[in-house]
Amino acid sequence: MIHASLVCQGCSGTLYAVSTNGAGAVLPAWEVDHDHTPASCPVRSLLPLEGAAARIQELLDAGHVLTGPA
Repeated sequence: MIHASLVCQGCSGTLYAVSTNGAGAVLPAWEVDHDHTPASCPVRSLLPLEGAAARIQELLDAGHVLTGPA
């Protein structure tokens, strides 16, 4: 499933979020990254955000990357 665009705290660039629910998975697996990674983004090293979580905000480093509610 592809989710609505998000905004990066570091560069105000657009991020995408994709989640998948694998067979037997309790939580969805997420991938969040820039649509087009700017070389000057100060949080570039934290992306992509990846992992299993009920919500995007629960991913490691999401609080440093995402602006506002996701």
